[in-house]
Amino acid sequence: MAVQPVKFIALTEELEKVALDFQSEAQAILRKNGNDITGRLINSIRVQPAQVTPNSIVVPVTMLQYGVWVDNGAERRSGKQPPVQAIEQWIKLKRISVPKQFKSIRQFAFAVARKIGEGGQRDRKAYPFIQPALNYTIQKNLQGVATAAAVDITTSIQKSINQSKSLK
Repeated sequence: MAVQPVKFIALTEELEKVALDFQSEAQAILRKNGNDITGRLINSIRVQPAQVTPNSIVVPVTMLQYGVWVDNGAERRSGKQPPVQAIEQWIKLKRISVPKQFKSIRQFAFAVARKIGEGGQRDRKAYPFIQPALNYTIQKNLQGVATAAAVDITTSIQKSINQSKSLK
């Protein structure tokens, strides 16, 4: 009799719950750090459906690329100016006063964007949220994952025993 592979149904469901916990924790850390002014990054963190293969279970979590820059810190080199509209929105959201020499927020935003384009933006501080959220989530859910795997393995063994009894 051929050995049937274990179907990790309970484990897959548990890992999807873990991914949702990670999503919530990462969003909470971003809010606490005050890093996501527009809400775009927080809202971009999404859990995708589990991908199950014979050798692995993967539950992808996606986010906007700049989440990695927030997490690691970033340095913008000179030569490319950031979008003026993004700087303008940032000025409004941060409620930054426009210096008197500028006639409008747009003009001030253009000057800021041009300065960043000329000189770059150095030493953007890192605000880690990915690894801390992952560490917390793993610690919180380790027992549940182990239990789900044990349930699936036990179910598979019991099924094999029942099949071998029925063949006799």
